Amino acid sequence: MKKNRDFYLNVIVFTLAPIVIIAGAITMALTHNGDRAFALGALLILIGVWFLFIWPIRVWGQRRKKKEEAKKSAEDDKAKLIDKAYEVFCNTTDYPKPNTLRLVHTDMVFNAEGRYVLEPYFKNIPGEHFAFEIKSTDFISMPDDYDDVCDLQSNDFISMPDDYDDVCDLQSNGVVISAGYHDGEALERYANDNGIILPNTLSRVIGKPIKLGNDKGYKLEIRTVEGDEVDYGFFKIVKCENDVITLFFSLTALWGLSDTVEGLVELKKETLEQAHDIDSLIAKVKRKQYNVIEVAADAVRAIKEANPFLPESYITFLREVGFADMDWIDVGRNEKTPANLNDEEIKYICELTEQKGDLTERDETSYEDFYFFAVDNSDTYYAFSRKGEDKKVYIFSNDAADVGTYESFEEFLLEIMAI
Repeated sequence: MKKNRDFYLNVIVFTLAPIVIIAGAITMALTHNGDRAFALGALLILIGVWFLFIWPIRVWGQRRKKKEEAKKSAEDDKAKLIDKAYEVFCNTTDYPKPNTLRLVHTDMVFNAEGRYVLEPYFKNIPGEHFAFEIKSTDFISMPDDYDDVCDLQSNDFISMPDDYDDVCDLQSNGVVISAGYHDGEALERYANDNGIILPNTLSRVIGKPIKLGNDKGYKLEIRTVEGDEVDYGFFKIVKCENDVITLFFSLTALWGLSDTVEGLVELKKETLEQAHDIDSLIAKVKRKQYNVIEVAADAVRAIKEANPFLPESYITFLREVGFADMDWIDVGRNEKTPANLNDEEIKYICELTEQKGDLTERDETSYEDFYFFAVDNSDTYYAFSRKGEDKKVYIFSNDAADVGTYESFEEFLLEIMAI
C-alpha cells in the first residue's frame, strides 16, 4: 500500500512541478516587473524548480534507505539461520559413520580422509593455528538399479538417491573441503592469514563446538566441480588420540553447491615441514592440473641410470608427474646429452657465461658441470650440479638480479607454485 502511495506521489510531483514552472513563467511574461502577479510568477517558478530538483534527492534517499533495510533484514535472517543451525549442531550426539561425509540435501554419501596442521605462533601471532583438509576417497557401493554411466567404481561414492540428477558430476569430481589449506598447502604464508585460531589449547577445546566463517582471512571452501565459498560452518573435535583428531563438522555453501556437507572424519597430523615434502608437493601439482607428458617407468629408469647424481625427489617427480608445463615454467626434459641441453641452448648458456663470468657463484664454470632440467618464459634455466652430494638448484639467467640457488628441488617447486 505504501509502495503504491509513493509511486502516485512521485508521479504527481514530477507532473505538477513542470506545470508550476511554466505557469510562473507565463505569469511573469504577462505582468510588469514590480507587480504582485510578477512576484507570484517568480515564486511559482522557485517552487516548481525546488520540487523538480529536491524531490529526486528525497526519492534517492528513500531507495537507499530501503536497500539498507533490505540488507539488514537479509543479514538478520542469515544470522537467525546460522544461530538455528549452530543450535542443532551443538545438540547433535548421534554422529555419522566414521570417515564419511554427506551432502545433506542431495543425500549423497562418500568415504573420506583428512589431515590437519596445528602450529603455535604462526607468523608470530599468539594462539594455536589450526588448518584441516578433508577429501572423499574410495567407492564402496551404489543402488542395485543405478545405471553406472559415469563409472562410479573409479570414484568416491558410497550411495546416492535413485532419482538424483547429478548436474555437478559429483561422482566424478568428489568433494574436497579446505579450511586454512590453500592449493593443498597448510597455512600457506602468502595466501592465508592465520588459519583457524583455536579459542584455547587443543586439549581444552575437545568436545566444544567452534564456528567457522569465510570472513576470517583463511581459505574456507568446498570444492567439487569448482570451489564454492563456505558461508558458515561449525566443527567439533570429538577426540584426539596419538595425534589423530576425530572431527565432526557441518559446512554450508549457499551458492554454487547450495548444500550442506557434514561428516565425521579422522584427521592425521602433519607438520608444516611435512607439507613441503616431495609427496605433498606432487599432490599439489596434480591438484592444479597442469599440462603434463607422462614419462614411462623404463624412461625414468634410464634417466636415473645415465645421471646418478640427480636428486631422488626429482626422479620421483618424473615418475609421478612427468614433464610438466607449469604455466610460466617447464619442469622436466630429456635431451639425452651430458648437460641435458640441445645445441641452441648450449650456445645460449655459453654466451651467458662469457658475458657475466661465474653467474652462480660456484667453483664450476662450464655448463657441462650441470644438468639442466627446467626453463621459464624469461629464458632462465635451472640446473642440478653433477656433484652427487650437492642437491641445490642453480639458476642461469641473463638478469643479474636473478642469480642464486634453491637449497633443494622441493624448495624450488614450492617457490614456483607460490608465484
